[in-house]
Amino acid sequence: EQEMHTKIQVKEQEIQAKEEEIQAKEHELQANEELKKCEIMVKEKEIEQRSHLLAVKNTSIEKLTDQVKKLQQHSAQPHLLSAQYQLSWSPCADLPETLESGFPQSVMIGDVVFVNTLTDNPNDIHQYSINDNEWKSILPRPMVFGFGLGQLSGKLITVGGGDNGTAVGNVYQFNEESQQWEESTIPPMPTPRAVPCVIT
Repeated sequence: EQEMHTKIQVKEQEIQAKEEEIQAKEHELQANEELKKCEIMVKEKEIEQRSHLLAVKNTSIEKLTDQVKKLQQHSAQPHLLSAQYQLSWSPCADLPETLESGFPQSVMIGDVVFVNTLTDNPNDIHQYSINDNEWKSILPRPMVFGFGLGQLSGKLITVGGGDNGTAVGNVYQFNEESQQWEESTIPPMPTPRAVPCVIT
């Protein structure tokens, strides 16, 4: 009877070990399934991102295609473009005085062109109205001659020049309301220059 009892205990232990082994296998299978699910989710996310990028690229390609078509349509109608941007020469009013020598400069503000003549009256500045096709003279720049012409924020300015044979670096601006020249808030050039070239 004792021997039989022992055999039963051994069998029960074997059965318990098998059950634990089966449970371990089930846990392993469950973990593998969860891992597979995670991998599938990652793949689906990657596919979604790639699909989004592909849609963006397709949209960009469609826009570029439309732009190319529009350019082709414009280029197929050169007569319209040439008529729109046709350029031609036409005479305008003569300067009040002849440019004899020197280095005259000009600057355009709106529809008005300003020119310093550098003739017998080197301080003179003339303004030409494109709309009215006529010249007018503004108050001569005092003392200095051989200055550079420019514009800043729509205001006529002079830069540098010469005063009794000495180069200066001051900057002056013309006040249209008072019709007077006044010293600009722009600091003088570090190196004084006569007949400078001003690009504005």
